[in-house]
Amino acid sequence: MSQTPPQNEIDRPPIKVDAVGKVESYGIEYIPDEDRHSRPRNLLWILFGGSMTFGIIVIGWVPVSLGLGWWASASAIVVGSAIGATLMAPMGLLGLRSGSNNPVASGAHFGALGRLIGSALGITADIVFAALCIWAAGEVLARSVVRIFGIESQTTTIVLLISAYALVAIVMTIIAVLGHANMVTFTKWMVPTAGSIMILYVFVAAPNFDPNYSGGDYALGSFWPTWILGMLACAGTINSYGPYVGDWTRHISTKKFEPRQSVSAAWLGGFFGMGGAFMFGAYTAVTFKDPINAYATEFANNVPYWFLFFALYLAFIPGTAQAVINIYNMGLDFSSIVPGLSRVRATIYLSIVSTLLVFVGAFYQQLSAIVSSYLAILIVLGAPWSIINLIGYFNNRGYYDADSLQVYNRGQMGGRYWSSIGLNHRAVIAWAAAVAVGMLFVNTGWYTGPGAHMLNGADIGFVVSTLVGGTVYFAFLKWNPEPAYIFSDQGARIASAPPERYGGFMPIQEMDMSKVRWRIG
Repeated sequence: MSQTPPQNEIDRPPIKVDAVGKVESYGIEYIPDEDRHSRPRNLLWILFGGSMTFGIIVIGWVPVSLGLGWWASASAIVVGSAIGATLMAPMGLLGLRSGSNNPVASGAHFGALGRLIGSALGITADIVFAALCIWAAGEVLARSVVRIFGIESQTTTIVLLISAYALVAIVMTIIAVLGHANMVTFTKWMVPTAGSIMILYVFVAAPNFDPNYSGGDYALGSFWPTWILGMLACAGTINSYGPYVGDWTRHISTKKFEPRQSVSAAWLGGFFGMGGAFMFGAYTAVTFKDPINAYATEFANNVPYWFLFFALYLAFIPGTAQAVINIYNMGLDFSSIVPGLSRVRATIYLSIVSTLLVFVGAFYQQLSAIVSSYLAILIVLGAPWSIINLIGYFNNRGYYDADSLQVYNRGQMGGRYWSSIGLNHRAVIAWAAAVAVGMLFVNTGWYTGPGAHMLNGADIGFVVSTLVGGTVYFAFLKWNPEPAYIFSDQGARIASAPPERYGGFMPIQEMDMSKVRWRIG
């Protein structure tokens, strides 16, 4: 005979889980500090271990594929990695303080609906990088098998490629569905295993390495425009982690660890972890017979026969690890756009999209040009978004109202951050202006803005967009300040409007679009 549980047990919320071997039950909702069990060094594991894969390594080949020599490629990687890490690392503060992921936290600055801009940026970046990881890992995996068994049939090679892509996609989806703790554990294993293999190959390839390699024909016609494009590929890749580094830091307790520890770990992971993988890609590309040709194909064709067995591991396991990071992040972002969709289902759906993208583009010969062009545009979109959020974080002294950040996710409206029709015009206008002006100074090879033409093809789009976004947003905060109710009792660092200008904020209520009376705030 069953017994009715006590009332306090009925009312008790279900226990949330984030443990190895179990499916993470956290989505984009607020995680209380006492339920955060990660630590700053896990950021190092994610950014180092997740980067030891061909999907990230191939970005280091991009400067070489654009026609740059060894030293030019190396300098582009160092500068680009420093810029990208500097823009990405502080974004971890949003996840720490808000207890949610960065796109949701950005609602404090862009508005409860305006934060969808960050979700869209994260999803587009994740889909492309996940597809790149599947492509690179599957390519090396299949090409290595072809060499090991001496397969000459083109049909068999294509079947192997398709099978390899599918295998990587299935494994990455399973681990991404399991969630954060499993992802961290998986990436931890990459550092001693994949790291040792990469170090070994540095010595194996050393006899073929020529530090005086001068490159080929410049993709953009002259040195500096081409160098900047290669540098932006590196900066854009690391900076693209800005919208979702909060996915990891939201699991770190601010009572146990100082925020600066997490920021430092994220910067080191971005610069040395991802930057080191880029450098490995450039170094190995220079040792190839044809450095300009597709990286994965050349790697499989140029390594010694005995190393192919190590290449199989390097292609499959670490490749899956990086793809897991991207798929996990995009699952969170997509579930934040479609609140009725669980993180698990969102993860599965978008992993299918990424895999289909691989099948469509795997045999397209202009892959490096497409990737470098996409990254050059991505940093123009992402850099001002990051700067605006960091200025907003500075202005509100790191204060976030967790309940108001979650209104859209619950199908509600109102709260501190609803502002005007769910959009905070200060951040939205600043970001739109930054992107519009920045695109005038972009040179991707496929598109050259009028500003880039004036500078002989030099691409300074991300510099312009960052400066415009930061300047316009700061001006708004100074001369059209936000309502006082946005901030904690300490108030704003820059400025805030007196209570009599806006009154109180709109109470949280169920969203009924037919009865909404929009207010300016």
